Amino acid sequence: MEIPWDHLGLARFCAVSGSDRAMFEGGRHSSDLSEDAESVPVVVFGALGESANDACYDVRLLARLLHPTLSDHELPTLCALHDVKSCSGEPARAVGELLSALASETLRLDREVVALLARLASEPLSDLFSRALVLAPEPHAGKKPPIEELPEKNDREVTVEGSAFEAGGFVAQALSGYERRDGQAKMAREVARLFLQGGALIVEAGPGTGKTFAYLIPAIEHLVRDRSARIVVSTRTKQLQEQLYGKDLPFLLSTMRPDLKVALLKGRENYLCLRRWEIAVRELSEGLERDQLGLLGPLVRWLWETETGDIDENAAFLGDPGGRELWGRLCDTSHQCIDTVCPHMDDCFSIRARRRARKADLLVVNHSLLLNDLAVDRVVLGKYTHVVLDEAHAFEETARSAFTWTLSARVVERLADELTPSRRRRVGWLDRLSVPRGDADVRAAFDLVASLRMGTARFLSALGRSLPSERRGPLPSLGDFDAILHRIGAEIDRLEEAVEALIERIDEPELGREGEGYLEALRGLGGLVQVLGAPREADAVHWYERERAGLSLHVTPLEVAPILARIFYPALDGVVLTSATLSVDRDFTFVLRALGLDAAFPGIVAEIVPSAFSYKEHMRICVPRALPSVTGDHGAYETALAEFLSSLARRIDKKGLVLFTSYRMLEEVRRRLPEDLRTLAQGVDGPRSKLLERFKRSARGMLLLGTDSFWEGVDLPGDDLEYVVITRLPFAVPTDPIQAALGERYTATGRDPFRDLALPRAVLKMRQGVGRLIRTQRDRGAVILADRRVLTRSYGQSFVDALPAPLEVFDRPEDLVANLGRWFDEADRSRTPIDLTRRDQ
Repeated sequence: MEIPWDHLGLARFCAVSGSDRAMFEGGRHSSDLSEDAESVPVVVFGALGESANDACYDVRLLARLLHPTLSDHELPTLCALHDVKSCSGEPARAVGELLSALASETLRLDREVVALLARLASEPLSDLFSRALVLAPEPHAGKKPPIEELPEKNDREVTVEGSAFEAGGFVAQALSGYERRDGQAKMAREVARLFLQGGALIVEAGPGTGKTFAYLIPAIEHLVRDRSARIVVSTRTKQLQEQLYGKDLPFLLSTMRPDLKVALLKGRENYLCLRRWEIAVRELSEGLERDQLGLLGPLVRWLWETETGDIDENAAFLGDPGGRELWGRLCDTSHQCIDTVCPHMDDCFSIRARRRARKADLLVVNHSLLLNDLAVDRVVLGKYTHVVLDEAHAFEETARSAFTWTLSARVVERLADELTPSRRRRVGWLDRLSVPRGDADVRAAFDLVASLRMGTARFLSALGRSLPSERRGPLPSLGDFDAILHRIGAEIDRLEEAVEALIERIDEPELGREGEGYLEALRGLGGLVQVLGAPREADAVHWYERERAGLSLHVTPLEVAPILARIFYPALDGVVLTSATLSVDRDFTFVLRALGLDAAFPGIVAEIVPSAFSYKEHMRICVPRALPSVTGDHGAYETALAEFLSSLARRIDKKGLVLFTSYRMLEEVRRRLPEDLRTLAQGVDGPRSKLLERFKRSARGMLLLGTDSFWEGVDLPGDDLEYVVITRLPFAVPTDPIQAALGERYTATGRDPFRDLALPRAVLKMRQGVGRLIRTQRDRGAVILADRRVLTRSYGQSFVDALPAPLEVFDRPEDLVANLGRWFDEADRSRTPIDLTRRDQ
């Protein structure tokens, strides 16, 4: 397409990258860098820096608007996408040529997209889109076509000749380099038996066993055989959800049953609400928040092209902290959904996703959604006969979190802002009503919202001053706050009455349905206030947590087994639990009891399928005996650990992951590391997902410092990760309120809180941490345990026994560094390129 550069106001422009400059005329590179270069528009990539020219175009920002679903918006990525060849050698020229490519992309967009970008983008990009609008194609007739619905079932049976896992099976024929794995075939047989006979099956399947195929293939075969069956597969991480739905299931269904209905469903807060989108655009345009309009830019083209409305697709929007904060005003929520009266109901992403989910024979969800659906009697997912819990090691903690009630200033503030904002920077539900502002009911509602907001903040502030300074702790009796809790509860009751009265008076169906959602939220808040002020129940723990946003109060069930036994297991014909870490010393007792499986299902079958990886050949596990004790002088240990990490990183020059059990220790060790040592730290250098992306793109010699969420769900194969340092055995903090309350419960019921609770949990978590290292058949690397308690304490043997390779002991840290340095050098000289195509199926 020939670009009318004159019309776009870019007949001549100067591209700048650092000290490098390049002139462009008519969109083409020119060797002329004349003196008038300062008077033409300037094109840069990323931070604008200082420029005397107001017409400064940020190409990276333009790319984020036009390509919001790219995983990153770095110059090499964008140059590769648009086939710009001069990226490395001539960066300024690359920036200019990239602008040309993006301008061409802009002129191909639909007029409605360009018009909205012109409205939302900041100057001078908004002017660029306004000029392009004149040249944009006419809008398509009608709305964007609806998402293709799932096909109806038919009676065509598809059979697979022979075993899927044999050398001649369809998996081997379709996947080059496939090797039969006995463990995978054994697990598949047990899963198939479970689907036929019912009951419970627990399978610990090590990395590389191919566990996803081992349960998906029997699941599909069972659905073909039994048309009344319905199977839910639940995972902890979105990464595995996406793998199952986007990769594994399409491959298997194409051969086994192309017409089988499958769906992926996430929590409704993952989906954009079209009504709330329109409200946000209007409010930000008309109010005092115009500075936030630009945050909506990366949503525009994506909104026009997405088939799912799942915000996880939009890396550009989520990559902006302001965008993530704004998402709460854009996403679907239960109490703001107006359902059948919504003008966008036919196009609603969330409703479509739930409709597809309820029609699906096989549904992929996450643990949180599965558990939250139980709390509302399966109204979202519908009835199902079987469940496969992948990443089942996390199911207990996810259940405990799902069944927790939380009161915080943030919770109250969010609800109050949706009714009537405190800073007049946007309008709320009360502002949008047709009832005059001076009406008695409206005034009463405004006053009650303000009183609830202020009263809750004062209560939490006063309570916070009376509590110990620890970040988390048990919540004492709130007897001294009875009066204020009673007052807050009464205000909530009166606010309910005021909202209910207004709903009865308004004629707008949309606002009426929205008001009913707020009533439901207020009733939940009132119920929680009552629970906090009532006598404590024996099966729950009340605790507090200090966060950056303020004090939070929680009511958490001590044990989830009774809840699952009551509302989950009775409706199932069968359940499969699988993970790489479920047993302690080859014993599943801890997990079975924690989840209540031992009481819910007779004759549970438990299997351990060894990993297909050769850990003893590819992994070394070492401990330096001479490091100071982690339980002694914290400063001495942290100083020694920082020195050890520095020497290790410099000698090995590989990518390493350092796992901590607390932010405090991470920050102290990071502070002691040399400034020239390249590190990325959780909580310092960005959110988890962005840290992992940056770590993958980084050169060798980088250290990634992470806490709890990095112990599992991190997949960094090959050169992306070659050593892991575990700074401390991952015991839960004994004074943690939930851990302490559970310990008391164990003692009261004749169980040992250390042997039966703390130790099994720590061993399982350590196995997860060690499991970050070897992710493919060709990986190799080292794990360093920097906690000498594995050598000096009696329980240390439990950790040693759980390791997949022998433990090597070095007296001095410098000996360990020298030995590993030689080992890596020898491996580098003898190794062939790492094969990253061999992944777990």
